[in-house]
Amino acid sequence: MSGPAARWTRRAAALGALVALLLVGLPGTAAAAAGAEGYAADRVVVVGVPGLTWADVDPAATPQLWSLAGESAIGATSVRAARSTTCVLDGWATLGAGNRARFPGTDEGLPPVPLPTLPDPEAPGAEEEAAPDGEAPEGPRMDTSLTRCGLQERVAEVALGDPQATVARIAEDEGTVRFGAEPGALGAAVGCATVSGRAAALAVAADGVPLTTVPTLPAEPAELAGLLTGCPLTLVSLDRLADAGAPGAEPTDDGTRPQPRAAALTRIDDVLGRLRAALDTLPGETLLLLAGISEVNDGRPQLHVGMAAGPGFDVGWLTSASTGRVPFVQLIDVAPTVLRALGLDPPASMNGQPWRSTGERPPLAQAVDELELVNVAATTHHRNTGVFFWTFVVVGATVVGLGVLVVGSGRRGARPGTWPPARRALRLLCLAAAGLPVATYLAGAVPWERADAPLAALLTAVVVADVAVLAVAALGPWRRRRLGPALAVLAITLLTLVGDVLSGSPLELNGPLGYDAVVAGRFTGYGNLTFGLLSVSALTVTAAVAAAVGRRSPEGRARRRTAAVVLAAGLLTVAVIGAPPLGRDFGGVLAALPGFLLLAMLLARVRVTAVRLGAILAAAVVAVSSVAVLDWLRAPTDRTHLGRFVEQVLTGEAWTVISRKAQANIGILLGSPLAWMLPVALVAAVWLLRPGGPLRSVPPGPGRAPRGPAGLPLADAAVLRAALLAVALSLTIGALVNDSGVALPATAAALLVPLLVWLAAGPEPGPTGPGESVGGAPHSGRAAGPDRVTVVSRGSTVGNT
Repeated sequence: MSGPAARWTRRAAALGALVALLLVGLPGTAAAAAGAEGYAADRVVVVGVPGLTWADVDPAATPQLWSLAGESAIGATSVRAARSTTCVLDGWATLGAGNRARFPGTDEGLPPVPLPTLPDPEAPGAEEEAAPDGEAPEGPRMDTSLTRCGLQERVAEVALGDPQATVARIAEDEGTVRFGAEPGALGAAVGCATVSGRAAALAVAADGVPLTTVPTLPAEPAELAGLLTGCPLTLVSLDRLADAGAPGAEPTDDGTRPQPRAAALTRIDDVLGRLRAALDTLPGETLLLLAGISEVNDGRPQLHVGMAAGPGFDVGWLTSASTGRVPFVQLIDVAPTVLRALGLDPPASMNGQPWRSTGERPPLAQAVDELELVNVAATTHHRNTGVFFWTFVVVGATVVGLGVLVVGSGRRGARPGTWPPARRALRLLCLAAAGLPVATYLAGAVPWERADAPLAALLTAVVVADVAVLAVAALGPWRRRRLGPALAVLAITLLTLVGDVLSGSPLELNGPLGYDAVVAGRFTGYGNLTFGLLSVSALTVTAAVAAAVGRRSPEGRARRRTAAVVLAAGLLTVAVIGAPPLGRDFGGVLAALPGFLLLAMLLARVRVTAVRLGAILAAAVVAVSSVAVLDWLRAPTDRTHLGRFVEQVLTGEAWTVISRKAQANIGILLGSPLAWMLPVALVAAVWLLRPGGPLRSVPPGPGRAPRGPAGLPLADAAVLRAALLAVALSLTIGALVNDSGVALPATAAALLVPLLVWLAAGPEPGPTGPGESVGGAPHSGRAAGPDRVTVVSRGSTVGNT
């Protein structure tokens, strides 16, 4: 390989290396972890309270919980296991594995069955029992005790006689295997444990590990103190909230009823008080961890309580490297926290990272209020994701349908100016639809979770933000330019997404197209759906800026300056996407860098070959691999998922991650509402790009100058074509390497399709006028007389002598 191909290969490799250096040169998100000795404890006590949320912690109703919170680092705990709703056995198995696991069984338990309704023949008047006159007899009562989390609660109560056998079944479950979890890994690492409550045994029941198991904590203080000193690790399960309600066929907010819940919390608080009193009498250092480890009965997924009191934890907020965000921690982080306190190394199968305290928090009452609002925001997002996604699909389909009706077939002979009012209305609708994705992020600037009706407040904020985006795009001075309003929407999208990640991603968290802590896929940085929007906006805006720079450059330097602008913008964008303290998007770097390199080649009019495409992809792999390896060299507690993936490659766990992402891709393709945006985009593409379609170029003919799509000048059409090709490459790679799969290009289509329809609905091009050259390009003066000729490529007139 030699000549231009070799030069472009070397340039691509150099850019990949430069990206890697820039990424790793940025500061990390967290300070270096304190020495292990700062966290050292003589014993660790883990208290799990299924169903406990921060709304339950109250100074009057639960004084012991309130007192413990005042002395602890506190946070919101995501209990996500290997199924969508975490039940009690899932929670304890996940806690012990330090990774997502699940008890074998269906996600919804068993279907409710009718109970017998035969009357007791010995009951007086049984034969005369009948429905009241005029009323239909009631149907059979349904047994819902095995629906949702009820099945696991029944198993934990009466059938968990052999915890080791149950752990073996959990280890063989498909969901557990998909995450590479090893149930009981915590017990195997510690080597000895004391357990109160049947379900807690699943966290430590491993071959050869002696367990001391008691059904409940002893009431006698001396006996309780002796129990707590038998092993360095004690697990206590306080399951009373499971008895405060009954499972049902339909989910409820917390799975309990108010009065039984209050009584259960009182009993839990009393037991916690006895436990704390006993711990105060023990010598040495004790680390006390408390977490709400699961949902109960038919409760919907939500965030739960997390507290840590003991060596290494100051009064403040909780966080961990697995979340990278205050005040969030995960259930999978508990086992690594225990092992760090006991001076033990976590096994490679644990994906969690130790809890740690960071920063000052407000007074306890205010802090608890903030944690409750965190849960409101997360659950509102989690429970309405389908509504948000269907909204984008319906809006996109509406725009395409109206475009077909208003713009029509786009036949070349169509009369200019057909339905001008309808076209203007359609163009405004298109701009509003294109602004809707970024409006969902801008709405996060409003504290909608504080409203009495959070969902209504969120939707109102989105609508207001969308109207603001529409006003800026349609009324700004750029409205006089052919592509000005569309570029305004794209620029607003780009600036919003970049500004958000630079400020810690506050708009992404719980945004309709962002992520939430309930799902626990990501807590900071760029989510996969956001990358779809970022890819479209960054590449198209960069193409427009680079083309403008090139047109203002001297003839001999135009191509170089155009390519330099694209490469510089790509370098900065990829750095923002992939840097661990910013976007921390592994797949985003792999997808974005090739898009920018291809865009640079197309705008600089460099022929694209298979060899050069291979060099482009290799540069992306080099950049991501370099960042991942250097992230892996950091302290284990500070690694992001990039560094943890390198560790998984070294330990043979990487295939588990890859296969899980592939399964997630298939699941989204078959089950996500966003997947329906792809057929909408396909219909739009067929309509817009078919022969004679509104976005097909028109060749020259008798009395007709050549023009680009929708009457664009040929130069602008070439830039648009280059941008769309680069976007297509970036989105294709992103769909292949990210676990969101087709949802990524589907989200991008929610932005791109309305803008293409907007372009197709533009005013019909008129005849070439004075001051314009063929194709609509401006020139410097009149091209009149036989001694003047217009040079289209430069847009200037010269003498013909």
